[in-house]
Formats: sequence, C-alpha cells, structure tokens
Amino acid sequence: MKIRLVLILALATLPAQSQTIVSRGIGLAHDCFTIAKSGRDPRGGVDTCNQALREEMLTIKDKAATYDNRGVMLDRLGRTEAASDDFNAAIRLDPTLGDPYVNLGSMMIKQRKLAEALDHINKGLDLGMSFPHIGYYDRAVAEQLMGRYKDAYYDYKKVLELEPAFVQAGERLKDFTVIRTPKPG
Repeated sequence: MKIRLVLILALATLPAQSQTIVSRGIGLAHDCFTIAKSGRDPRGGVDTCNQALREEMLTIKDKAATYDNRGVMLDRLGRTEAASDDFNAAIRLDPTLGDPYVNLGSMMIKQRKLAEALDHINKGLDLGMSFPHIGYYDRAVAEQLMGRYKDAYYDYKKVLELEPAFVQAGERLKDFTVIRTPKPG
C-alpha cells in the first residue's frame, strides 16, 4: 500500500515553536535552568542568568548552557534577536551541545529561513539534546512550512513516540489525512 498525505489546514495556524533547555550548572546557573524549564517569570529568569554569567565561575559547558537557558527566556519575552544572539554564543562556547542548535533553528523558523532552520535543527538532533521530542517537533514544523508534508507527518509521529503527552504534535497531526492506495500491478 502506498500512503498519500493530504494537508487539510492552513499552515499559517502553526503554533509558536517550543524551546528546550540544557540542564547543567549549580547555584545561580542551576536556578537559571530551573526558571527556564518552568516557563514562569522569564524576566526574573533573565536577571538570574545574567547574574550567573557575571558572578559565578562556570565551566565552558555550564556557561554555554546558561546562555542557552537565557535565550529560551528571551524568546518567551518576544526578544528573538537577543535570543538568537544567546544561542549563537552557546554554540561558540560549546559546539557539542545540541540544544542551542535546535533553539537557533526555532528562531530561524520564525524568520522564515526554513532551509537554514532545518540545517541547525538536524545538527542539534545529531548531537543529542535534553528533550529530543522538541527537536523533532521543530523539524516537523519547518518541514510542513516547506511543503515537505510526508516528512513532517512522520516527525510529528516521532514526537508522540518519544513523548506521548506532547499536545502540540497531536494537534498538528490533525492537519493531515492519510489515504492508503494499493500499489499498482
């Protein structure tokens, strides 16, 4: 059987991209991570991250993670350019962390730089991430916006395989109708 996918909802309704954070650090850097993960008080979280970056003796990896976490909160505050700067800083400090690549890809989706976004997200997934289901979700969004519906469909399915309770992926799958047709001959 051949599977054909039909998109049944306008692409303009795709939700804002999810973010992920790297779980590293102690003290204020750990507080920065905790606030980023909770999604509460991003303004106060940015201040906590700033203080960690200024005052704590962090390893390169912890400093990169703190930039990544601060970028997540800057994005929540609608400061996508500053968030992109932080994700780039995290990548410069530790190019082995996957999370900042995916987060930067998310910012590129918002700017409709879809091919670049896909490159960054794929690199982040290849390197490994704290929450891989978010990387697959962001990649699916980029693919859907690029008209690569079959790839997007299977990535949304992968998200739910990794994290069955991830509501956004389930909602996106409602955009598709799967039609099975027999193979010729």
